Order: sequence, then structure tokens, then C-alpha cells
Amino acid sequence: MLEVILNGIILGMGVAVPFGPVNILILNTALSSFKNAFCVGLGALSADVLFLVLINLGLLSFANNEFFYKILAVFGFFFLSFMVFLMLRKTRKVNLNKVNKTHPLKGFSKGFLLNVTNPYVIGFWVSVAGLSMQSENSFALLFGLVGFIVFWIFTLSFFVSKFKALVKNKHIFYINLFSAFILEYFALSMLYKAFIG
Repeated sequence: MLEVILNGIILGMGVAVPFGPVNILILNTALSSFKNAFCVGLGALSADVLFLVLINLGLLSFANNEFFYKILAVFGFFFLSFMVFLMLRKTRKVNLNKVNKTHPLKGFSKGFLLNVTNPYVIGFWVSVAGLSMQSENSFALLFGLVGFIVFWIFTLSFFVSKFKALVKNKHIFYINLFSAFILEYFALSMLYKAFIG
């Protein structure tokens, strides 16, 4: 059983650690508030869990449909692009001395929408569902996987928030700009892969 949990943890590392849209958003939010950044991650994770439950119940069998995949890619593109717009709009207004006063539920919603509109997330969880069905102990595999994702969300949010004193207000412009470009890259990449190849 320990080996299966370890396999889940390794799978969780492969999913959580690479810097995709969710990690960029967590990093960006953690510069203002640990709690909000952690809620972004939990929102993304709740979308993951929702997909996993729906897949295991057989309710996402239509997700393999190419038309649905393209619709989701378009929604994902517009949502990510909107996030980029908001990020660029506030680049010069951010003040690290003022803690972000937005409600943690807003961060949770952003994380949830970010993952629920990403067709690659559905593809990943379809694969995991297949793996868990083949595993001798699917609960242990999912425990290791989800456990590591929660650990990563907490660690990333905590350390960025803890060491934000090293980041000066003048650096925020460049951090937001860099984050915005990466998010827009993911948005365009999503469209390109869905419609071109």
C-alpha cells in the first residue's frame, strides 16, 4: 500500500510542480495574501476532484468528444485572457504594504474556473481514472496524488507569501508582466492545440 501511495505522490509531483496557469496565479496572489493564494489552489483542486468524481461515475464520457474539447478550449482561452487583462491592468497599482482585501472565495472561484475551463485537466483526470482502475488500491493512489497537490499548494503559497519582503514594489510590474505573458502563452497554446494541432 505504501508503494501505491508513493506512486500517487510521484504522479502528484508531475501534475502540481510544473509552472502552469494555476501555479502562476498562486504565485501572483501570494505576493498579496497567503490565504487568498491557498484558496486559489484549493479552488483548482476542487475542480480536479469534481472531474475525478464525474469520470468515476461515468458522467464525463462525452468529454472525449472533439467538439466539446474545442468549446472548452475557447472558454479556457477567453477566461485566461481575461485574467491576463486584469493582471496587466493592476501592474502599477499593486502595493505590497497593503494586504489584498478581496474575499478568499474570490480566489477559490478563480482557481476553480481556471481548471474547470482547461481541457487538458479533463484529459489528465481521464488518464488518472484509468490508472486508478488498474491499481490494486485506487484509494491509496488518489490519496497520495491529492495529498501531494494540497502539500504543494500550501508550500508554494506559504513560501512566496513569507518571503515577499524580498520583493520590492518596483519588481511587481515585472512579475505581473512575466506572469501575464506566460498565462497568455497557455491561452493561445490551448486554442492552437484544439484547432490546429
